[in-house]
Formats: sequence, structure tokens, C-alpha cells
Amino acid sequence: MQTNEKIQQIREWMTGQNIDAVVIPSDDPHKSEYVAEHWQARKWLTGFSGSAGIAVLTMDRAILWTDFRYYIQAEKQIAGSQFELFKMGEPEVPSFQKWLAKEMKSGQTIGLDAGVFSRTDIKKIKAMLEKKGLNLATTANVIELIWEDRPPQPNTHAFSFPVEYAGKSRVEKIGQIKEKMKKLGANCHLMATLDDIAWTFNLRGKDVHTNPVNVAFALILPDTSTLFVCPGKIKDDLKNQLQTDGIEIKEYEKIFDALADIEDASSILIDPDNTNYKLYQSINDQCTIIEKSNPAILLKARKNDIEVGHIRRTAVKDGVAMVKFLHWLETLDGDAKISEISVAEQLYQFRKEQDLFVDNSFDPIMAYQDHSAMCHYGATKQTDVPIGQTGMFLMDSGGNYLTGTTDITRTVSRGKPSRQEITDYTLVLKGHICVATSHFPKGTKGFQIDTLARQFLWNRGMNFGHGTGHGVGFFLCVHEGPARISPVQNDVVLEKGMLLTNEPGVYREGSHGIRLENQILVDEAYETEFGVFLKFENVTFCHFEQDLIDENLLSVREKEWLNAYHSQVYDKVSPYLNAEVAHWLKHKTQPI
Repeated sequence: MQTNEKIQQIREWMTGQNIDAVVIPSDDPHKSEYVAEHWQARKWLTGFSGSAGIAVLTMDRAILWTDFRYYIQAEKQIAGSQFELFKMGEPEVPSFQKWLAKEMKSGQTIGLDAGVFSRTDIKKIKAMLEKKGLNLATTANVIELIWEDRPPQPNTHAFSFPVEYAGKSRVEKIGQIKEKMKKLGANCHLMATLDDIAWTFNLRGKDVHTNPVNVAFALILPDTSTLFVCPGKIKDDLKNQLQTDGIEIKEYEKIFDALADIEDASSILIDPDNTNYKLYQSINDQCTIIEKSNPAILLKARKNDIEVGHIRRTAVKDGVAMVKFLHWLETLDGDAKISEISVAEQLYQFRKEQDLFVDNSFDPIMAYQDHSAMCHYGATKQTDVPIGQTGMFLMDSGGNYLTGTTDITRTVSRGKPSRQEITDYTLVLKGHICVATSHFPKGTKGFQIDTLARQFLWNRGMNFGHGTGHGVGFFLCVHEGPARISPVQNDVVLEKGMLLTNEPGVYREGSHGIRLENQILVDEAYETEFGVFLKFENVTFCHFEQDLIDENLLSVREKEWLNAYHSQVYDKVSPYLNAEVAHWLKHKTQPI
């Protein structure tokens, strides 16, 4: 069925239900960033495959909202359909809530599925619509009715994540969460976010593509903890382990009954941003609901000493894979036929050689020439292009190992770079170095660091439209909250043990894009009479391209950092390379 046919079917359903508009997001019941195919309703309807976006259908309009990362991709993928693109973040472009409040008439009804909107989402939508006299129907799950070939819910086997990697047992972690609950006055806690559940219960799985998580809910009560998962996901040996640790197993859909059956006068902690509204509505109305962030979010963001040790060792392994890949790419025979998709597979093979590698941490972004100007481009069979001997090539990739999660971006020139490409690369590198070398007082937040990465671009009237860095999980999701380095204000302070990325970039539509990304670990630097200061430790080991660096634009301090970093890369990575690749890396890391 084509997009316009789907639109027509939905409108016929709307007419029968007296619904005047429907809202179809990109979300699942767990508010995941990466969503299993079963819940990718917006993608199924619109044809747009980017990770962020929301669709609205009325009887005469079809609109897709998405952000800067996907403008170009979305325009191409919705071409030929009734959908119009609204570019979120651009002047005069309203949010979908404001658009509905303005365009719909008093008394009309907007429908959506409460199971994929959070408590916070619904609260905001209701407040805006009610001011305009609009009604909200939260049980309008039209997708369930018309998506005939819908993929089933994922049901891979869960497996236990050993304490030798996790650093703490599930019993210890649940104990930490209960301490946080007690401070908040809660004796029950509902968990819906998949990575928080995976971290807390030391479980991993393969339910979501490249994300080692299991689709589940969890309920922590005074005397027991319960996991709600699909039958068959937990094998008997794992079930016995969990039961020994005081954890019960119940069917996935039983979470709604369990919430209704919580004892009267209990106090339950929920994260309103990450708890879907259907769950919220199911809670016994005689309970007190405490709306605060999941305690696990901050606990898992602060990596423990065992995890930090593994992260450092994993950085070397991933560096070996990247250096082998870049050597392979540069020394290929000129007649070799390669494409964006085929080189991604080759990099996967190099990572697969490394000890304890499990899978990619996300689908790699291999973007050649003008594709590199699309910030989150993903090659498909339709868009895949051959990689030639000229032009810029951006590679953003990562691996999930039992010993950690990696994320790295490098950009190379296939042939002689232009003056503009060299200048752009050097300015991005200067911003990267400024973040990497920064010292900052305890209590600093990510948005205060973000400007450091942009200043050299700003001075030339340039900028980039994404954050400078995001948190990274430990053999978990490559994007992890709550900390980030972004112009968007965030009240989360940077703390020792947090793992983030440092990835400034610049993108020239139709020409080229450049991004340079390392992972950085927050650590203590020193203490003065002004207080405790923190710093970043680089935990990515792969060279930058000297033929793309204008030495005249680098300060003495920047050159010193680059030379020291390159020396570190060579010392850590070269022992694991053969003589040919080690010699090549020695040349790539020579001092400037």
C-alpha cells in the first residue's frame, strides 16, 4: 500500500470515529530513541525513515515535522505523497501542538494513542488544546487497525550481563534505587525505559536493532521487584538467577493489572517524561504519584571504576579496528569498486575481529561527497553511491562490546582537498581540541561547554545544527541521558565518570560535511581555593587527517595537543597492528 492510500484509509476511519485529526509519532511504549519495527508507525505511514519526526493528518492536510538532521532526507522520502514537510526549529514553523490549536476549530477532536505518548506529552497537549476548546481522544490507535503487515513485537532471548563487566550486581543496583526512592518518599517505582531496565537488572538482549535491550517493564515494590516481559524471553536458567535475586517474572501486558492492584495509600515514583500515558492511567487512583526522573538514569550515567577500566581498554580495541579500516580504505587499488554500504560492511568486519565485540552500536553513517552534508544520512540500496577518488568522505560509526560502547567520526579527503575543505576541517578540529582540553569547575553543565566547540566557526559566520556531544551507555544505547553538551539548556551537571562525545561539525549542503568525534570521560583535574575542577579524558584513539589541517590556523597550544594525542594513538594502537599498518600509522601521527 502506498502512502497516499494509507492516508485515505486513515481518513475513512476518522470519519467513522468523528475524529478530525490524528497525531502519529515515532515512539514506542517505552519512549525509546531507537524503536523496534513493530512501533515504527510514522515511518510506515510517511515513508520517512529518520529517527525523529511526527505526522499529523487532518481531513485535508498531511504534515510531517522533523528536525535539522533530516530536512534533506525527509524531503526526498516524502516526495510524491500528500505529506508536506515542516522544518522544526526554523522561524515561523510552529510545533504540531501549536499548529493544531491554531488550525482546528473549537469542538473538534484530535486523536492519538496514549500508549506511545508520555505523561508529560499528554499534559502539554491537553493544556494547549483545551485553551482552544478542542477535545483529545487518547485511545485512537488507528495504526493498529490498518497496518495489516505489521511486524510482530520483538521477542529475542534476554541474557545476564556479568558483574565482571557491569561492576555491580543487580541486587546492589536495586538497593541503590530503593535508597533514592526512600528519599523521594516513594515505596513503589515503575520503570518503562529499556536501557534503565537493562542496566538495573544486569540484563541485555537483541529486541531493538543495534541496542542490546529487552522490551520489558519493571515494577519495584517494597518486598519484591517484577519484570514484565513476553513469554519465552527469559529462559529457565536466567529465570532461576533472577528469582534467587528476589525478582519475579510476569507477562508483558500484566503491567497494567499490576499498576491497578498496587495497595491503596502507596506512593509510586514515575518518570513523567518516560512513562506512557496509558500506564499512568492504569495506576490505582488511591495511590500518591510522585513524578520525578528515574533514579537509574543518573546512576548509570556515572560509570563505576570497573566500567571505566573496561572503557579505556575498549577504546584501544576500537582504535585498532578504525586504523585498520582507514589504512584499508586509503591503500585500496584505484580500480577497486567500493560504495557507502560496502565500506560499512568492511568496517564491521574489522570490529568483529576484536575481542568481546557484539554488534554495531548504531547503523554506521558512511556519507560520500554531498551525502556528507546530511548530518544523519543513512545509505540505502536506493541512495548508495560508489566512492571515488575525489571528494570528502564522512564516517560515523561505533561498536557495542561486552566491555563498552563506542562512537567515533572521522572525515577524510579522497584526493586533493580544496582550500575550503581544509579550512572547514581545521576550524572543526580547533573546536574539538578546545572542548578536549577544557578544565571547568564542579557544577558546570553541558550547555556551558558547548560554546567552546563553536567559537571558531562563529567567528567566520558558520555553525552546526546539532549538539556538540551526548552521553554514551556501557554496552547499552549509544545515546544516553541525562548529560549532554548542547546549546539546549540542561540542568544536569557534568560529573566524574560520565562518558560523552565531542563531535563538532560543519555542513555545506550540496557540497560536503565534516565531523570529528571522540569519546571523552569526565574526571577530576585539581582543587584550588576556588573549588574542585574537572577535565575530560580522551577515550578514542584514532588519528586526524594532517592533509586536511592548515597548520597556520592552529595555535602553539593546539599543535602541542595534537602531537601529544597522535603520539598516544600510536603508542596504544600500533602494538596490535602488523608492520605495514603500523608503519602507515607512524606516518599519519608524525608531529606537525
